[in-house]
Amino acid sequence: MSPISKRADARLRQRIVLGLLLLALLAVVAYVVEAVVAVVVVAVFLYYAVRPIYRFLRRFDLGKRKRAALALVLFGVPFLVLLFYTVAIVLLETAQLVEQYGVQDQLVRGVLEADLGGIELSELEETIAGASATAPLASLGTGLLGFLGMASSLVVQTMVLVLLTYYMLIDGPRFVAWLLETFDRDGVLTEYVRAVDPELSATLFGNIVNVFVTAAVGIVVFSLYNVVAPPIVQVPFPALLGALAGIGSLVPVIGIKLVYVPVALALLVRLVLEGDYSALLYVAGFVAVVGVLVDAIPDLLIRGLISGENTHTGLLIVAYIVGPAVFGLYGLFLAPILLVLLINAGYVLVPYVVSGELPHSRQTRLAEFDSLEPTDPGRGTDPEPGGPRSDRTTGISTPREP
Repeated sequence: MSPISKRADARLRQRIVLGLLLLALLAVVAYVVEAVVAVVVVAVFLYYAVRPIYRFLRRFDLGKRKRAALALVLFGVPFLVLLFYTVAIVLLETAQLVEQYGVQDQLVRGVLEADLGGIELSELEETIAGASATAPLASLGTGLLGFLGMASSLVVQTMVLVLLTYYMLIDGPRFVAWLLETFDRDGVLTEYVRAVDPELSATLFGNIVNVFVTAAVGIVVFSLYNVVAPPIVQVPFPALLGALAGIGSLVPVIGIKLVYVPVALALLVRLVLEGDYSALLYVAGFVAVVGVLVDAIPDLLIRGLISGENTHTGLLIVAYIVGPAVFGLYGLFLAPILLVLLINAGYVLVPYVVSGELPHSRQTRLAEFDSLEPTDPGRGTDPEPGGPRSDRTTGISTPREP
């Protein structure tokens, strides 16, 4: 074997070893991402939610790091606090609902009466009762340790979420530009990113923010109504109904009427059954206030940001329903992301795969010039004439034509 062939074989073996090491590294990264997939998905949503604020602050001649920190402080952190508070209140009121109507015993018994491998239900109940009576301190200690573990995990995940969103704001466009410059020879992936990015921005920032804003306003309005209304016409479980109003805002045309109209009818039925019509004015005020503050105003302010050009509203509703059922709570964010990726793959990637023809870049619209990301890493200045320019919403740097 010639020296040239030996060197080629040695180089091939070295490439194979490096390739195996790269695959192992990617496997470890995939394992880590899979363990924190919920944090990554919520970070993507938070990135698109705070990016308009991040770009708006550019006009104040601030650096990228300051803008990213301010955007997170002004919107990101308050949104997370509101999200955690809303979830906690809804869980508490759901537990109260279950306890009030006495269905917790049926739920527990239904679980216990499932196939438990031959274990008798009466024996299991006696064992649990004996353990609770003999070891209350041990149970308390175990519960306390479990609570501390859950709280520490929540704090760590929140820190990772904020840091990941921060670095996506300041380095995300540059990282995407490097990936496309390195691996996208034909320009099809660049066109795909150009199509996906504004759709994700409109879908996530519009729809999800509309849900949470409507839910927060609904919780406040329902709770304040209960403060002034007599007991006979008070809204039961205002936080839970407020959260349902936020979800109902996804339904076109009808919206949260699916929530507050049945509630108002139930209050009227209660008045009729009790024979007390003195509180009819409160029910009418409830419908009027909720119709304006919870239904009309959030819809008018946010509805224009809700859907992108290619994503069908009906498919989005299906995604919001199926996502949490399939993936869990973070599926509320993951399913719309997957839907946008799939639809734009049909527009951009499928024609390229089938025909081999490269996609034609469209002209940037006037409204998109405000979202161009400057190439200067520190200041909000325009790029130099003749130098690289950033693509509309992605911030991807593309060379100018000679």
